[in-house]
Amino acid sequence: MIDRNTPPPLKPLENVDIPELNRLTLPGGLRLNYLDTGCRDLIRVDMMCRSGALFQPRPLVAMLTNLLLKEGCRGMNSAEIAEKFDSYGAFLYYSYGMEYTYINLCTPKKFYAPTLSLLRDIWQYPTFPAHDLKVVLEQRYQQMKVDREKVKVMSSLKMNELLFGASHPYGRMLQESDFDNFDRQLLADYHARYYRPERTQLVLTGDVDQEVIDVTSRVFGNEIVDMARAPQTQDGPLDDYPQAQPSPQRRCFLPKEQSLQAAVRLSLPTVGQDHPDFMGLKVLNAILGGYFGSRLMTTVREEKGYTYGIFSTHTVYRNQSYIDIETQTAIEYVKPLIEAVFQEMEKLKQEPAGAEEMQLLRNYLSGEYARMMDGPFALADLYIAAESVGMDMASYRQQLEVMNRISGEELQALAQKYFHEEDFYLVCAGGTQSPF
Repeated sequence: MIDRNTPPPLKPLENVDIPELNRLTLPGGLRLNYLDTGCRDLIRVDMMCRSGALFQPRPLVAMLTNLLLKEGCRGMNSAEIAEKFDSYGAFLYYSYGMEYTYINLCTPKKFYAPTLSLLRDIWQYPTFPAHDLKVVLEQRYQQMKVDREKVKVMSSLKMNELLFGASHPYGRMLQESDFDNFDRQLLADYHARYYRPERTQLVLTGDVDQEVIDVTSRVFGNEIVDMARAPQTQDGPLDDYPQAQPSPQRRCFLPKEQSLQAAVRLSLPTVGQDHPDFMGLKVLNAILGGYFGSRLMTTVREEKGYTYGIFSTHTVYRNQSYIDIETQTAIEYVKPLIEAVFQEMEKLKQEPAGAEEMQLLRNYLSGEYARMMDGPFALADLYIAAESVGMDMASYRQQLEVMNRISGEELQALAQKYFHEEDFYLVCAGGTQSPF
Protein backbone atom coordinates (compact mmCIF):
# COMPACT_ATOMS: atom_id res chain seq x y z
CA MET A 1 0.00 0.00 0.00
CA ILE A 2 1.18 3.49 -0.83
CA ASP A 3 2.07 5.60 2.22
CA ARG A 4 0.39 8.89 1.40
CA ASN A 5 1.65 10.54 4.58
CA THR A 6 5.25 10.42 3.37
CA PRO A 7 6.26 12.36 0.26
CA PRO A 8 8.39 10.56 -2.30
CA PRO A 9 12.13 11.10 -1.86
CA LEU A 10 13.75 13.86 -3.84
CA LYS A 11 16.69 12.89 -5.98
CA PRO A 12 19.22 15.14 -7.71
CA LEU A 13 18.80 15.62 -11.43
CA GLU A 14 21.92 14.12 -13.00
CA ASN A 15 23.21 12.92 -16.35
CA VAL A 16 20.43 14.49 -18.38
CA ASP A 17 20.99 13.75 -22.05
CA ILE A 18 20.35 16.82 -24.19
CA PRO A 19 20.49 15.63 -27.80
CA GLU A 20 22.27 17.71 -30.35
CA LEU A 21 20.37 18.76 -33.45
CA ASN A 22 21.40 17.34 -36.81
CA ARG A 23 22.78 20.04 -39.08
CA LEU A 24 23.20 20.54 -42.78
CA THR A 25 23.48 23.44 -45.20
CA LEU A 26 21.00 23.60 -48.05
CA PRO A 27 21.88 24.84 -51.55
CA GLY A 28 22.11 28.60 -51.35
CA GLY A 29 23.55 28.73 -47.85
CA LEU A 30 20.45 28.36 -45.66
CA ARG A 31 21.25 26.24 -42.58
CA LEU A 32 18.94 23.46 -41.45
CA ASN A 33 18.89 22.11 -37.88
CA TYR A 34 16.54 19.21 -37.22
CA LEU A 35 15.63 16.36 -34.88
CA ASP A 36 12.80 13.86 -34.61
CA THR A 37 11.42 14.60 -31.12
CA GLY A 38 8.63 12.05 -31.11
CA CYS A 39 5.57 14.20 -31.76
CA ARG A 40 3.64 12.17 -34.31
CA ASP A 41 2.05 13.86 -37.32
CA LEU A 42 3.03 17.38 -36.25
CA ILE A 43 5.99 19.53 -37.28
CA ARG A 44 7.27 22.79 -35.86
CA VAL A 45 9.42 25.03 -38.06
CA ASP A 46 11.32 27.94 -36.52
CA MET A 47 12.89 30.34 -39.00
CA MET A 48 15.61 32.51 -37.48
CA CYS A 49 16.79 35.42 -39.57
CA ARG A 50 19.71 37.55 -38.43
CA SER A 51 17.89 40.80 -39.11
CA GLY A 52 17.10 42.20 -35.67
CA ALA A 53 17.22 45.72 -34.35
CA LEU A 54 21.03 45.72 -34.06
CA PHE A 55 21.26 46.05 -37.83
CA GLN A 56 18.45 48.48 -38.63
CA PRO A 57 19.31 51.88 -40.19
CA ARG A 58 16.70 53.65 -38.05
CA PRO A 59 14.31 52.68 -35.25
CA LEU A 60 11.28 50.47 -35.99
CA VAL A 61 12.54 49.16 -39.35
CA ALA A 62 13.41 45.63 -38.15
CA MET A 63 10.16 45.26 -36.23
CA LEU A 64 7.97 46.58 -39.07
CA THR A 65 9.70 44.43 -41.67
CA ASN A 66 9.03 41.33 -39.59
CA LEU A 67 5.42 42.16 -38.75
CA LEU A 68 4.45 43.07 -42.31
CA LEU A 69 5.73 39.85 -43.86
CA LYS A 70 2.30 38.32 -43.32
CA GLU A 71 0.40 41.21 -44.92
CA GLY A 72 1.07 40.18 -48.49
CA CYS A 73 3.33 38.08 -50.71
CA ARG A 74 3.49 36.95 -54.34
CA GLY A 75 -0.02 37.97 -55.40
CA MET A 76 -1.69 37.15 -52.07
CA ASN A 77 -3.04 39.59 -49.50
CA SER A 78 -3.13 39.08 -45.74
CA ALA A 79 -6.64 37.59 -45.71
CA GLU A 80 -5.73 35.02 -48.35
CA ILE A 81 -2.56 34.07 -46.50
CA ALA A 82 -4.44 33.62 -43.22
CA GLU A 83 -7.19 31.61 -44.93
CA LYS A 84 -4.66 29.22 -46.48
CA PHE A 85 -2.94 28.52 -43.18
CA ASP A 86 -6.31 28.05 -41.48
CA SER A 87 -7.43 25.58 -44.16
CA TYR A 88 -4.34 23.46 -43.45
CA GLY A 89 -4.80 23.62 -39.67
CA ALA A 90 -1.46 25.41 -39.40
CA PHE A 91 -0.43 28.25 -37.11
CA LEU A 92 2.04 31.06 -37.84
CA TYR A 93 3.63 33.43 -35.34
CA TYR A 94 6.02 36.36 -35.83
CA SER A 95 8.42 37.90 -33.31
CA TYR A 96 11.59 39.98 -33.27
CA GLY A 97 14.54 40.71 -31.03
CA MET A 98 17.77 42.66 -30.99
CA GLU A 99 19.73 40.17 -33.09
CA TYR A 100 17.19 37.90 -34.78
CA THR A 101 13.70 38.07 -36.20
CA TYR A 102 11.57 34.93 -36.15
CA ILE A 103 8.79 33.22 -38.08
CA ASN A 104 7.37 30.18 -36.29
CA LEU A 105 5.18 27.61 -38.07
CA CYS A 106 3.33 24.68 -36.53
CA THR A 107 1.72 22.43 -39.12
CA PRO A 108 0.26 18.94 -39.59
CA LYS A 109 2.81 16.70 -41.26
CA LYS A 110 0.44 15.79 -44.12
CA PHE A 111 0.30 19.47 -45.14
CA TYR A 112 3.99 20.16 -44.57
CA ALA A 113 4.88 20.76 -48.24
CA PRO A 114 2.21 23.42 -49.00
CA THR A 115 2.58 25.22 -45.67
CA LEU A 116 6.38 25.28 -45.98
CA SER A 117 6.06 26.63 -49.52
CA LEU A 118 3.83 29.41 -48.22
CA LEU A 119 6.32 30.15 -45.44
CA ARG A 120 9.08 30.42 -48.05
CA ASP A 121 7.02 32.87 -50.11
CA ILE A 122 6.29 35.02 -47.06
CA TRP A 123 9.98 35.11 -46.20
CA GLN A 124 11.24 35.62 -49.75
CA TYR A 125 8.55 37.63 -51.59
CA PRO A 126 6.81 40.07 -49.21
CA THR A 127 4.98 43.05 -50.72
CA PHE A 128 4.78 45.38 -47.67
CA PRO A 129 1.42 47.01 -48.57
CA ALA A 130 1.42 50.74 -47.84
CA HIS A 131 -2.00 50.67 -46.17
CA ASP A 132 -0.99 47.95 -43.73
CA LEU A 133 2.24 49.78 -42.93
CA LYS A 134 0.21 52.85 -42.00
CA VAL A 135 -2.13 50.83 -39.77
CA VAL A 136 0.71 49.07 -37.91
CA LEU A 137 2.58 52.35 -37.42
CA GLU A 138 -0.49 53.97 -35.89
CA GLN A 139 -1.06 51.00 -33.59
CA ARG A 140 2.53 51.04 -32.39
CA TYR A 141 2.46 54.80 -31.89
CA GLN A 142 -0.65 54.62 -29.71
CA GLN A 143 0.81 51.70 -27.77
CA MET A 144 3.99 53.68 -27.13
CA LYS A 145 1.97 56.60 -25.73
CA VAL A 146 0.04 54.29 -23.39
CA ASP A 147 3.19 52.46 -22.22
CA ARG A 148 5.07 55.67 -21.49
CA GLU A 149 2.52 56.47 -18.77
CA LYS A 150 3.34 53.28 -16.84
CA VAL A 151 5.97 53.61 -14.13
CA LYS A 152 7.24 50.09 -14.82
CA VAL A 153 7.93 50.96 -18.47
CA MET A 154 9.46 54.30 -17.48
CA SER A 155 11.94 52.63 -15.14
CA SER A 156 12.87 49.88 -17.63
CA LEU A 157 13.51 52.27 -20.51
CA LYS A 158 15.60 54.56 -18.35
CA MET A 159 17.62 51.66 -16.96
CA ASN A 160 18.44 50.45 -20.47
CA GLU A 161 19.60 53.94 -21.37
CA LEU A 162 21.87 54.08 -18.31
CA LEU A 163 23.35 50.63 -18.93
CA PHE A 164 23.99 50.90 -22.67
CA GLY A 165 23.89 54.57 -23.65
CA ALA A 166 21.21 56.68 -25.30
CA SER A 167 22.44 55.93 -28.83
CA HIS A 168 22.93 52.17 -28.39
CA PRO A 169 20.22 49.90 -29.91
CA TYR A 170 19.55 48.40 -26.46
CA GLY A 171 19.34 51.78 -24.77
CA ARG A 172 17.75 54.12 -27.31
CA MET A 173 14.22 55.25 -26.46
CA LEU A 174 11.63 55.61 -29.20
CA GLN A 175 10.75 59.19 -30.08
CA GLU A 176 7.60 60.46 -31.73
CA SER A 177 9.69 61.58 -34.70
CA ASP A 178 10.74 57.94 -35.29
CA PHE A 179 7.24 57.27 -36.65
CA ASP A 180 7.51 59.95 -39.35
CA ASN A 181 8.48 59.56 -43.01
CA PHE A 182 8.04 55.81 -43.32
CA ASP A 183 7.33 54.17 -46.65
CA ARG A 184 7.36 50.58 -47.88
CA GLN A 185 10.65 51.09 -49.72
CA LEU A 186 12.50 51.35 -46.41
CA LEU A 187 11.22 47.91 -45.48
CA ALA A 188 11.85 46.46 -48.95
CA ASP A 189 15.47 47.67 -48.87
CA TYR A 190 16.02 46.27 -45.38
CA HIS A 191 14.49 42.96 -46.41
CA ALA A 192 16.72 42.70 -49.48
CA ARG A 193 19.79 43.37 -47.39
CA TYR A 194 19.21 41.11 -44.40
CA TYR A 195 16.59 38.46 -45.22
CA ARG A 196 19.08 36.31 -47.09
CA PRO A 197 19.82 32.57 -47.04
CA GLU A 198 23.27 32.95 -45.49
CA ARG A 199 21.73 34.90 -42.58
CA THR A 200 18.84 32.48 -42.05
CA GLN A 201 18.44 29.08 -40.45
CA LEU A 202 15.56 26.66 -39.94
CA VAL A 203 14.97 24.58 -36.82
CA LEU A 204 12.73 21.53 -37.42
CA THR A 205 11.31 19.48 -34.52
CA GLY A 206 8.44 17.06 -34.16
CA ASP A 207 7.77 14.23 -36.59
CA VAL A 208 10.90 14.79 -38.66
CA ASP A 209 12.02 12.00 -41.00
CA GLN A 210 13.91 11.78 -44.28
CA GLU A 211 10.80 12.68 -46.26
CA VAL A 212 10.50 15.93 -44.31
CA ILE A 213 14.18 16.72 -44.95
CA ASP A 214 13.70 16.04 -48.68
CA VAL A 215 10.65 18.31 -48.83
CA THR A 216 12.57 21.06 -47.02
CA SER A 217 15.49 20.77 -49.43
CA ARG A 218 13.14 20.90 -52.40
CA VAL A 219 11.09 23.88 -51.17
CA PHE A 220 14.19 25.86 -50.24
CA GLY A 221 15.93 24.78 -53.42
CA ASN A 222 16.53 26.43 -56.78
CA GLU A 223 14.80 29.72 -56.03
CA ILE A 224 16.86 30.15 -52.88
CA VAL A 225 20.04 29.40 -54.82
CA ASP A 226 19.09 32.17 -57.25
CA MET A 227 18.42 34.49 -54.32
CA ALA A 228 21.82 33.71 -52.82
CA ARG A 229 23.51 34.55 -56.11
CA ALA A 230 21.87 37.98 -56.22
CA PRO A 231 24.29 40.80 -55.40
CA GLN A 232 24.31 41.87 -51.78
CA THR A 233 23.60 45.50 -51.06
CA GLN A 234 25.42 45.91 -47.74
CA ASP A 235 28.74 47.67 -47.35
CA GLY A 236 31.19 46.43 -44.74
CA PRO A 237 30.76 43.77 -42.06
CA LEU A 238 27.29 43.05 -40.72
CA ASP A 239 28.26 41.59 -37.39
CA ASP A 240 29.97 44.44 -35.58
CA TYR A 241 28.39 44.84 -32.15
CA PRO A 242 28.17 48.41 -30.91
CA GLN A 243 29.96 48.87 -27.62
CA ALA A 244 27.84 49.75 -24.61
CA GLN A 245 28.48 53.21 -23.21
CA PRO A 246 27.21 53.00 -19.62
CA SER A 247 26.35 56.23 -17.89
CA PRO A 248 28.41 57.49 -14.95
CA GLN A 249 25.05 58.31 -13.32
CA ARG A 250 24.02 55.28 -11.24
CA ARG A 251 20.95 56.70 -9.48
CA CYS A 252 17.97 58.18 -11.31
CA PHE A 253 14.56 59.32 -10.11
CA LEU A 254 11.70 59.82 -12.57
CA PRO A 255 8.87 61.82 -10.98
CA LYS A 256 5.25 61.08 -11.82
CA GLU A 257 2.56 62.95 -9.96
CA GLN A 258 -0.57 61.16 -8.77
CA SER A 259 1.00 57.73 -9.24
CA LEU A 260 -0.22 55.30 -6.61
CA GLN A 261 2.88 53.14 -6.85
CA ALA A 262 6.53 53.49 -7.76
CA ALA A 263 8.54 51.12 -9.92
CA VAL A 264 11.98 50.25 -8.59
CA ARG A 265 14.67 48.59 -10.69
CA LEU A 266 18.24 47.68 -9.80
CA SER A 267 20.78 46.36 -12.33
CA LEU A 268 24.29 45.07 -11.85
CA PRO A 269 26.57 44.56 -14.89
CA THR A 270 28.41 41.26 -14.52
CA VAL A 271 30.54 38.90 -16.61
CA GLY A 272 29.97 37.25 -19.98
CA GLN A 273 29.44 33.60 -20.84
CA ASP A 274 33.14 32.74 -21.10
CA HIS A 275 33.91 33.81 -17.54
CA PRO A 276 34.32 31.03 -14.93
CA ASP A 277 31.90 32.85 -12.58
CA PHE A 278 29.08 33.01 -15.14
CA MET A 279 27.22 29.82 -14.18
CA GLY A 280 27.71 30.43 -10.48
CA LEU A 281 26.14 33.86 -10.82
CA LYS A 282 23.02 32.23 -12.26
CA VAL A 283 22.66 30.23 -9.04
CA LEU A 284 23.48 33.26 -6.87
CA ASN A 285 20.77 35.24 -8.67
CA ALA A 286 18.28 32.41 -8.00
CA ILE A 287 18.89 32.34 -4.25
CA LEU A 288 18.69 36.13 -4.06
CA GLY A 289 15.43 36.63 -5.97
CA GLY A 290 15.02 34.10 -8.75
CA TYR A 291 12.09 32.09 -7.40
CA PHE A 292 9.18 32.31 -4.97
CA GLY A 293 11.20 30.94 -2.05
CA SER A 294 14.13 33.30 -2.58
CA ARG A 295 15.62 35.71 -0.04
CA LEU A 296 13.96 38.79 -1.52
CA MET A 297 10.51 37.20 -1.72
CA THR A 298 10.76 35.85 1.82
CA THR A 299 11.94 39.09 3.40
CA VAL A 300 10.68 41.98 1.26
CA ARG A 301 7.29 40.47 0.39
CA GLU A 302 6.34 38.06 3.17
CA GLU A 303 8.03 39.49 6.27
CA LYS A 304 7.99 43.23 5.56
CA GLY A 305 4.99 43.43 3.21
CA TYR A 306 6.55 46.08 0.97
CA THR A 307 5.37 44.55 -2.30
CA TYR A 308 3.25 41.80 -3.84
CA GLY A 309 6.22 40.46 -5.74
CA ILE A 310 9.93 41.09 -6.25
CA PHE A 311 12.12 39.05 -8.56
CA SER A 312 15.70 38.99 -9.74
CA THR A 313 16.69 37.74 -13.19
CA HIS A 314 20.05 36.93 -14.74
CA THR A 315 19.77 38.64 -18.11
CA VAL A 316 22.25 37.34 -20.68
CA TYR A 317 23.50 39.13 -23.79
CA ARG A 318 26.17 37.98 -26.21
CA ASN A 319 29.08 39.72 -24.50
CA GLN A 320 27.84 40.46 -21.00
CA SER A 321 25.20 39.61 -18.42
CA TYR A 322 23.24 41.58 -15.83
CA ILE A 323 21.50 40.84 -12.55
CA ASP A 324 18.20 42.74 -12.69
CA ILE A 325 15.92 43.23 -9.68
CA GLU A 326 12.48 44.61 -10.39
CA THR A 327 9.42 45.42 -8.29
CA GLN A 328 6.64 47.92 -7.63
CA THR A 329 5.67 49.31 -4.26
CA ALA A 330 3.67 52.06 -2.54
CA ILE A 331 5.38 55.45 -2.65
CA GLU A 332 6.08 55.47 1.10
CA TYR A 333 7.88 52.11 0.98
CA VAL A 334 10.40 52.91 -1.75
CA LYS A 335 13.30 53.86 0.49
CA PRO A 336 12.91 51.04 3.05
CA LEU A 337 12.43 48.53 0.21
CA ILE A 338 15.72 49.54 -1.40
CA GLU A 339 17.45 49.28 1.98
CA ALA A 340 15.96 45.82 2.52
CA VAL A 341 17.24 44.62 -0.88
CA PHE A 342 20.81 45.60 -0.07
CA GLN A 343 20.49 44.11 3.42
CA GLU A 344 19.67 40.74 1.86
CA MET A 345 22.76 40.99 -0.33
CA GLU A 346 24.79 41.80 2.75
CA LYS A 347 23.46 38.69 4.51
CA LEU A 348 24.59 36.56 1.57
CA LYS A 349 28.05 38.10 1.92
CA GLN A 350 28.27 37.62 5.70
CA GLU A 351 27.10 34.02 6.07
CA PRO A 352 26.87 31.05 3.69
CA ALA A 353 23.48 29.57 2.91
CA GLY A 354 22.62 26.56 5.05
CA ALA A 355 22.10 22.99 3.90
CA GLU A 356 18.29 23.20 4.03
CA GLU A 357 18.16 26.38 1.93
CA MET A 358 20.64 24.99 -0.59
CA GLN A 359 18.57 21.82 -0.94
CA LEU A 360 15.40 23.87 -1.50
CA LEU A 361 17.23 25.91 -4.11
CA ARG A 362 18.51 22.80 -5.90
CA ASN A 363 15.04 21.27 -5.89
CA TYR A 364 13.64 24.37 -7.55
CA LEU A 365 16.45 24.64 -10.10
CA SER A 366 16.14 20.93 -10.93
CA GLY A 367 12.42 21.38 -11.57
CA GLU A 368 13.03 24.37 -13.80
CA TYR A 369 15.76 22.52 -15.65
CA ALA A 370 13.45 19.57 -16.28
CA ARG A 371 10.64 21.91 -17.33
CA MET A 372 12.88 23.41 -20.03
CA MET A 373 12.96 20.00 -21.71
CA ASP A 374 9.31 19.07 -21.17
CA GLY A 375 7.53 18.34 -24.42
CA PRO A 376 8.46 17.47 -28.01
CA PHE A 377 9.16 21.06 -29.04
CA ALA A 378 11.17 22.15 -25.99
CA LEU A 379 14.49 21.37 -27.67
CA ALA A 380 13.75 23.99 -30.33
CA ASP A 381 13.20 26.61 -27.62
CA LEU A 382 16.49 25.66 -25.95
CA TYR A 383 18.41 25.86 -29.20
CA ILE A 384 16.88 29.21 -30.19
CA ALA A 385 17.53 30.71 -26.74
CA ALA A 386 21.17 29.60 -26.84
CA GLU A 387 21.75 30.66 -30.44
CA SER A 388 20.27 34.11 -29.84
CA VAL A 389 23.04 34.96 -27.36
CA GLY A 390 25.88 32.95 -28.93
CA MET A 391 25.80 29.94 -26.57
CA ASP A 392 25.76 26.25 -27.44
CA MET A 393 23.80 23.29 -26.08
CA ALA A 394 26.78 22.23 -23.94
CA SER A 395 26.12 25.28 -21.75
CA TYR A 396 22.91 23.64 -20.48
CA ARG A 397 24.84 20.58 -19.35
CA GLN A 398 27.39 22.82 -17.64
CA GLN A 399 24.54 24.66 -15.92
CA LEU A 400 23.28 21.37 -14.45
CA GLU A 401 26.75 20.44 -13.20
CA VAL A 402 27.26 23.78 -11.45
CA MET A 403 23.75 23.69 -9.99
CA ASN A 404 24.40 20.26 -8.40
CA ARG A 405 27.88 20.90 -7.00
CA ILE A 406 28.02 24.56 -5.93
CA SER A 407 28.13 25.14 -2.18
CA GLY A 408 26.83 27.84 0.12
CA GLU A 409 30.41 28.95 0.72
CA GLU A 410 31.01 29.37 -3.02
CA LEU A 411 27.85 31.47 -3.31
CA GLN A 412 29.04 33.56 -0.37
CA ALA A 413 32.36 34.18 -2.13
CA LEU A 414 30.56 35.23 -5.31
CA ALA A 415 28.33 37.61 -3.32
CA GLN A 416 31.41 39.14 -1.69
CA LYS A 417 33.01 39.56 -5.09
CA TYR A 418 30.07 41.09 -6.98
CA PHE A 419 27.47 42.51 -4.58
CA HIS A 420 28.68 46.04 -3.91
CA GLU A 421 25.99 48.67 -3.52
CA GLU A 422 27.97 51.33 -5.38
CA ASP A 423 28.18 49.09 -8.48
CA PHE A 424 24.41 48.83 -8.91
CA TYR A 425 22.41 51.08 -11.19
CA LEU A 426 19.15 52.10 -9.53
CA VAL A 427 16.08 53.70 -11.11
CA CYS A 428 12.88 54.71 -9.34
CA ALA A 429 9.82 55.97 -11.26
CA GLY A 430 6.76 57.37 -9.51
CA GLY A 431 5.91 59.95 -6.86
CA THR A 432 7.33 63.42 -6.39
CA GLN A 433 10.18 62.94 -3.89
CA SER A 434 13.45 61.27 -4.81
CA PRO A 435 14.47 58.40 -2.51
CA PHE A 436 18.15 59.02 -3.24
